[in-house]
Amino acid sequence: MHQTSTAILTCMDFRFWPLALDAFAEQYGSFDLISMAGGAKNIASPTKDAYHQAMIDNIATSIKLHGTTRLVMTNHTDCGGYGGSCMFEAHDHEIEFHRCELMTAKKVIQKLFPDINVDTVILHRPNGGGELCLIGVS
Repeated sequence: MHQTSTAILTCMDFRFWPLALDAFAEQYGSFDLISMAGGAKNIASPTKDAYHQAMIDNIATSIKLHGTTRLVMTNHTDCGGYGGSCMFEAHDHEIEFHRCELMTAKKVIQKLFPDINVDTVILHRPNGGGELCLIGVS
């Protein structure tokens, strides 16, 4: 059986995942990738119960099949699932909103999977450029 200690839950948005995967591979080594539109939104504030259940099922599968002990959950700025950056008065308001969403998602995961370690990260591309910032949330 193949094993990896980490699963990463991310949004499918093409502007973020290619750069994020490289950064995560550098930090965590090999990992399972759980990707769905909205990322951690589907845990914290899903628009459909089926989206929430799909994410939970994928996390459970990663734990069962690959011995995953760490989950890295991400949200990103300018996420269409939340209406984009234009929904926020300022960048710091958007960051705080995503921080709160990730903390909500973390509580859900810790309740369902008490033995898994959860890291939370906000992905941000300043000025929409090629650079990626990973903002750790605690």
